[in-house]
Amino acid sequence: MSEEIFCRKRRQLNRRRALRSPLDSRWLVDRMEEDLADRLSYMSVEVQTALVIGDGAARIRQQLPPHVRVLTSDLATSPQTHIVADEDRLPIADASCDLVFAVGTLDSVHDLPGALLLIRRCLRPGGLFLGALMGAGSLSTFRSMVQSHEAAVTGSAVARFHPQVDVRAAGDLLFRAGFSTPVADLDTVHVSYSNARRLLGDVRATSGNALPLIRPFPMEAGRKLLAAAPFQEQFGLLYLTGWAPEKGVQRPSGPVKGRV
Repeated sequence: MSEEIFCRKRRQLNRRRALRSPLDSRWLVDRMEEDLADRLSYMSVEVQTALVIGDGAARIRQQLPPHVRVLTSDLATSPQTHIVADEDRLPIADASCDLVFAVGTLDSVHDLPGALLLIRRCLRPGGLFLGALMGAGSLSTFRSMVQSHEAAVTGSAVARFHPQVDVRAAGDLLFRAGFSTPVADLDTVHVSYSNARRLLGDVRATSGNALPLIRPFPMEAGRKLLAAAPFQEQFGLLYLTGWAPEKGVQRPSGPVKGRV
């Protein structure tokens, strides 16, 4: 068995912390939810059963007719969660859902191709998948700040940021998972921060570091990081769209990629 890229236990802890975060720190999640809900409103799909992975259940319920059954899956236990499981271990029956809506957790799945395959398999023919996650290009300024402050104190910097999925790779993964008309697009958001502490709050409300081994950050470097002057940061919000193939309909020869 290959070594896992992300620590499943740490993902659960990060998720519990994110769910307890102040509402004003969850604006990235709100933005992704709103964007996906808006996309859903322009699409024609008959929904009897919907699966929500991560955030977005309340917003999806507002978008769908009252008779629609909405199932929720998350890493952390809560009264609103029906299924507690990693996305690459979803215990969902094949062809049991018409819509899968996933916000905020797919960026740190150990087996993202496997998770997308499970999502596609749980969709009925003609079913729709909409997903959003933090993608490539996110936190480039903060990454540089962390590395430079640590290197200035210790003489080197260790890995503290997990791999990010870019728009091209996302489109390829959707196609490999068997989606029809797969589309991946990236929305780059630029934000001004007065200090690094506020940025950390926003990041922790969205995801967090789930690498298996995290070394303590040097205290002196941490003080310098938190005392940094105002700076500009960017987030790459990666959106995924894919349809479960209709029976007898041939898939296109490749994915569609875009940038917003």
